Amino acid sequence: MAAPAGNVSGEMQQGRRARRLRPPMHCYWGPAENCPRNGRITSLSADGCFIKSKAVAADGQELFVKCWLPSERWLMLRGRVAYHLPKIGFGLTFELTETQREMVSMLLEFYGEEEKD
Repeated sequence: MAAPAGNVSGEMQQGRRARRLRPPMHCYWGPAENCPRNGRITSLSADGCFIKSKAVAADGQELFVKCWLPSERWLMLRGRVAYHLPKIGFGLTFELTETQREMVSMLLEFYGEEEKD
């Protein structure tokens, strides 16, 4: 299956199973829970996200991501870098606890309802 125009690669598109939303969400990220770098989550699914950031993240690197929720509290997530695009950002595959998975699910519901309006 060929990649539709505008996609990074057909392989990444084929590997996606979950619905992806585009929340306007600022985040902090890094190799430790203090998350010293900043970025913007531009695509979010139950399985992972894309973080727009000029800072470097290496393929396979474990990262923590801290994002501010609409409920005005922090959500800490963890995952591995699936791929990176130099000076653009990186795709992260989540490694979540059940509680974190539920929080991401609620976040997707929130932004999914917002997209319908």
